[in-house]
Amino acid sequence: MNILTQRWSTHLKEDIVIESFSHRIKVYKLPPFPQWNAYLASLYDLAVEQNCDKLIFYVKNRERHRFKKAPFIHEGEIKGFFRGIDAFIYSWFLNPQRAYHVDRLQEDNVLKNAFDLPAEKNRSFFPKGYTMRHPGENDAEEMARLYRAVFQTYPTPMHDPEFIRKVMKEEVYFTIMEYEGSIVSACSADVLAPFQSAEMSDCATHPEHRNQGLLSTQFSYLIQQMERRGLWSLFSYSRSLSFGMNLVNVYHGFEYGGKMVRNSNIAGRLESMNVWYRQLRTV
Repeated sequence: MNILTQRWSTHLKEDIVIESFSHRIKVYKLPPFPQWNAYLASLYDLAVEQNCDKLIFYVKNRERHRFKKAPFIHEGEIKGFFRGIDAFIYSWFLNPQRAYHVDRLQEDNVLKNAFDLPAEKNRSFFPKGYTMRHPGENDAEEMARLYRAVFQTYPTPMHDPEFIRKVMKEEVYFTIMEYEGSIVSACSADVLAPFQSAEMSDCATHPEHRNQGLLSTQFSYLIQQMERRGLWSLFSYSRSLSFGMNLVNVYHGFEYGGKMVRNSNIAGRLESMNVWYRQLRTV
């Protein structure tokens, strides 16, 4: 059995996730230490075959000794990611050019401005004229149009209504905001059931309806829903050049967990993503 196809646990349907659109591979489960070097060699070959030049490892504290030296770079952490156990994020850039920041000065300014505003946990206000609900499969076409209007490119195929219908049947919980019968904003909590954590994701608001607090309203609602499910931790990856999304995280009591450089193909290019997390309960 190939070392990459061997299952080290039953935690995930796949311990290795290939995301070709962003030219990256995510690894959530490591092999036993004696097989580590052979595993890395096979992983490298897989990355070359799949045209991926960034390998991302989510590891527990006891595994960090494997990543203390080059070529690995510590990019962040998510507290409570593994059922209450912290995840440390390390990356291996196969192409050194990818390790360079997009715009370091602007990225730093976005973070500084976000941190300058006070956190207000569960900050929410319901803007007049808008309604919020969970979408159904019949909403997929209109949701796809919203994502196409907001993002030139996106790490997952949210422009495809069939993909939206597919993930609706999985543990991805969407909210939408409507104005005069049209969907103008959407958000989701993508549950990683084996780890009992969830990613706050797929956030989009039509340009004509921004600055109304629509995503903040949805964040508040989804956080409460995930708390009721008994999850350990929430996390999000926010564009390092987008003040609005980073601000939403600060408003809702998320803590900064680091920066993943040139991590996602979004808005037409590979952009760096700020890591944010909020622990819902602790061990």
